[in-house]
Amino acid sequence: MNYAPGIDHITLCVENLDAVAFLFTKVLGFEVLWSARDVGSDRSSMDTVVVQRGNAKVALMQGRDKTVKSQINEFIEKYGQGVQHFALEVDDIDAACREWEVQGVQFSGPVKEGRDGFGPLKQRFTYPLFPSSGLFIELIQREHGAETAKTFVRSTVEALYKDIERDQVSGCERTIIDYDSIPIPVEKKPLKQAS
Repeated sequence: MNYAPGIDHITLCVENLDAVAFLFTKVLGFEVLWSARDVGSDRSSMDTVVVQRGNAKVALMQGRDKTVKSQINEFIEKYGQGVQHFALEVDDIDAACREWEVQGVQFSGPVKEGRDGFGPLKQRFTYPLFPSSGLFIELIQREHGAETAKTFVRSTVEALYKDIERDQVSGCERTIIDYDSIPIPVEKKPLKQAS
């Protein structure tokens, strides 16, 4: 794939957003780039703060249970606090998605589009990388001609959240590829010992 300029951000699921935001802003020297409260649906949602230091962006998310458990809280319950996904910035999300889909990659929903005040923003989530793993990939396109989105858009974040919530509520347990139907070479070699 020739579409990835780099890592755009990583996203952490946390139990105490205020405490972790304090850690990143007051201790680690990050600045708040974007924040939103109660992003999601009438069933569950999240609060989020995105922090940045230099080119490093970290999205922090805390769940809000309503009629169902928030996907953020369910992630923490299953896997502990930590990285839920990482976002690869691409210069052509549609071409990247087509290329990945030809290879059998499964996405949790269609590309979401919005504008952040600086430019158009496109985002799309894959299913988790491995069985019994919550870690997945986001593709994100910020540059569109002369315009570059710099932050996030509530409507696209909310639409992505709803894709995951839909699968959570239905009990969907898919992975990024169908490991049973795609011939993946599996060779177990002993790991070399560090010297």
